[in-house]
Amino acid sequence: MRRISLIFVIASIFSPLGAAADNGEEIFDRKCSQCHTFAMAQAMLEPVQESERPAHLKTFLETHPPKLNDSEKAAVIQALSRKK
Repeated sequence: MRRISLIFVIASIFSPLGAAADNGEEIFDRKCSQCHTFAMAQAMLEPVQESERPAHLKTFLETHPPKLNDSEKAAVIQALSRKK
């Protein structure tokens, strides 16, 4: 019983950090907005079919300046891939 309580305490301490890191739009604003707006990036994706956007973005981000780690890339890709 004591071990389970400790796990919940540790999880509650770190969960706000994980939740913030999962928000792709916030990550984009923090790390990409010096050069791009979120709306501009989504507009550039309009010609790409929605189902193909994640693969398109993944390829693009592989050659883009390395500002995002893998989990941040995944979150940004998910946020940008959503239809406006």
